[in-house]
Amino acid sequence: MKIADLHIHTTESDGKLTPSQVIDEAIKNDVKLISITDHDTVAGIEEAINRSKLYDNMKVIPGIEFSSIYKDKEVHLLGYFIDYKNIKLINLTNQIKTYRFERAKKIIRKLNNLDIDITMKEILEESKGENIGRPHIARVMIEKGYIKTINEAFDNYIGKNQKAFVERYKLTIDEAIDIIHECNGIAVLAHPILLKAPLNELLDNFNIDGIEVYHSKHEKNNSKSYRKIAKKYNLYITGGSDFHHFNNSSGITIGSSSIDIKSMEELLSKYNC
Repeated sequence: MKIADLHIHTTESDGKLTPSQVIDEAIKNDVKLISITDHDTVAGIEEAINRSKLYDNMKVIPGIEFSSIYKDKEVHLLGYFIDYKNIKLINLTNQIKTYRFERAKKIIRKLNNLDIDITMKEILEESKGENIGRPHIARVMIEKGYIKTINEAFDNYIGKNQKAFVERYKLTIDEAIDIIHECNGIAVLAHPILLKAPLNELLDNFNIDGIEVYHSKHEKNNSKSYRKIAKKYNLYITGGSDFHHFNNSSGITIGSSSIDIKSMEELLSKYNC
């Protein structure tokens, strides 16, 4: 069975592998169709596409994962088959990148006031100077012995309503969907199991094209339920590992959660992929 992994992060956001390393790892795992879906950036797509040309029958779908807000709840949207050189998209992602940098400085100041001694220099070294996210801050906190897990950082310090929390860039769900569609892509609801907002309400009220049925957080019964919902709403079905880095305890790697390419034939033919 030929599989696709359509949810992968790289060092351009909060992943640990470069786009080229992602391609090499996908080939090693016999995954020949992937999508780079870094958070709020398309910076890694060109490198991944160029690297994929070294291998036979390897394809990269240009993608992105937007963090949007609906009724004060976070909703992640995956954009696939996007024109990643669209000037409006580039301007938006640059704006978000700048905001992320300023947000990180504010979080660090709050942590410093809590006697947690971390610096912006350390965060930039962890993030390779690219799109800074809270996971980068959490990793530095782990390295310096303040916490043991990323979840601990979010639960006790940098998560919503915690002492060092700073609000993210507020991209509405409509704005995220509109920019994806303007870039000729499809807007897919990411990892619905993690949603805090009502799923049916989102599908009833917004122009969402697909749903991520298969994900590393989904059990078989979850995926079965989401397949039924996709059929009810006539949505595209996608799937992916949400790979960020090698984690022996979770068992997540490229292709560990995936979708059968045959089940995507209609979508792939639409985009001549």
